[in-house]
Formats: sequence, structure tokens, C-alpha cells
Amino acid sequence: MRLFGKKFECDQYKIMFSKDEKFVEHACHIHHPVMVKYSDCGKEFVYEEDRLHHARKKHEKKMERRSQKS
Repeated sequence: MRLFGKKFECDQYKIMFSKDEKFVEHACHIHHPVMVKYSDCGKEFVYEEDRLHHARKKHEKKMERRSQKS
């Protein structure tokens, strides 16, 4: 599967998706029945590395607060 700007393509089925959510939904049901879910916001990811990237980018302040409590 490849990403083209804001377009997402399934290499196997040659389907283009304009929205990330539809691409992930397709990947979930067709290619990766086991998804990685980020518990803070409920967003699902195909790969753990994508979940970690999301956590760092979108929830950075929350993660900083957690690490300061330790």
C-alpha cells in the first residue's frame, strides 16, 4: 500500500482512497484484521509504528505530562 500526497492506494486491489479513514477501514477488513487502537482517542492503525507516530504528533503534551509524573 502506498501513500500519494493525500491519496491512499491499495497496491493489491488498485483502489484509490481520498480519506485516511476509508483506507484504514479497507486495510482492516481486507488485509489486516488485527488493528492497533490508540486508547486515548480510539483511532485505529494498521501498524504499531503509525500508532506511535500519531501519539507523538497528536498527543505529545499528554504524553509529556505522564512522563513528568513518574
